[in-house]
Amino acid sequence: MSVRISQDGQYLAVACETKVVTVWCTKTWTLLYTHSLVKRPMAIAITSDSATLLVADKSGDVYHLPLKGCKPDYDQASLSEQKNDEEGNTKMEEKPLLGHLSMLLDLAITEDSKYIITCDRDEKIRISHFPNSYNIQAFCLGHEEFVTQVDLLPKNKQFIVSCSGDGTLRLWNYVKGECVACMDTREHTAPLLHHYEKYIQQKIEESEEARRFLPDYPAVKSFTLYSDSSDEHLIAALVDRIPAVFLYKIEGTKFKYISTKELDAEPRVVSWLLSRELIVLQEEEEQPVCVLEFVDNNLHRVAEHALESLGKKQNHLFTVGHDGLNLDVLYKQRYDNVADYKKKKEERLAMEQAVKDGLIPAVKKGRWSK
Repeated sequence: MSVRISQDGQYLAVACETKVVTVWCTKTWTLLYTHSLVKRPMAIAITSDSATLLVADKSGDVYHLPLKGCKPDYDQASLSEQKNDEEGNTKMEEKPLLGHLSMLLDLAITEDSKYIITCDRDEKIRISHFPNSYNIQAFCLGHEEFVTQVDLLPKNKQFIVSCSGDGTLRLWNYVKGECVACMDTREHTAPLLHHYEKYIQQKIEESEEARRFLPDYPAVKSFTLYSDSSDEHLIAALVDRIPAVFLYKIEGTKFKYISTKELDAEPRVVSWLLSRELIVLQEEEEQPVCVLEFVDNNLHRVAEHALESLGKKQNHLFTVGHDGLNLDVLYKQRYDNVADYKKKKEERLAMEQAVKDGLIPAVKKGRWSK
């Protein structure tokens, strides 16, 4: 599920796994618009003028839908084209704004709505002009696995942050396509890596094929940003299958590790409040909501917080489960072709030696063989 609110605060857009995007009015909380998609939506974004909704789907395409007034404008050929079905009814068929050759995992748009930022399963981050998305500004290349999330720095819009299945966080000057900083999380996840190793062992026991695609270290699946100034940003990062929140800081153009807060269960979603409090939605039935406060470079549990009380009383509303995207399917299978080649070569040399020693008769391979 992906949720976005417009900058003017009037619209809330929700993309569900049921291939439906809904738009709600935040003043009356009434449903204004429902749109059915052909493919499952992976991420959504809203332009700064609250006029257009961008939807990235599983097939790698990005569509743009009119948001203001929540009524499609049939005169805008760039948004959609009008067709008649077999019964003569008029229907709208959206045209993709841009497309990748791989599954899209996240989407963002700059504050001035000049660039669309998309990331995919093939390690790429693409910077495209909006609305003329055929004009590509740059590619941000450097990740070695799928890119799970991209986001603009809140108070320094010339940089974006990304996280990936290669276990790294990266800071980019996206207009130039340059990586200016990289933070490898593997050193910080090492004390808690036994949680991930236990999961890997279970997958291998179920099927030996898991060895071909699951790495020895977990992916950074998501993060959330908080900023007091343009020079310092806090990053709370989540790592796949690890029950903890990892805290980092961006100072200028450099990453700095701060601390790790271990939790009772694996966190699914995190989000900062303006008061430097971090809301954590975790995989626990009795206490699905956890609130942490950032004090003295550490995250501390907030006792008797109103949101935690709400989570306890209405825990059925916060049940997350494993309904989201399983990151295991994003890893590409690895084949050791060199090992197979060396094995066949050793067998061939052993066969030739056995023929020379007279242990086995020579075998003619063709009509021209001597």
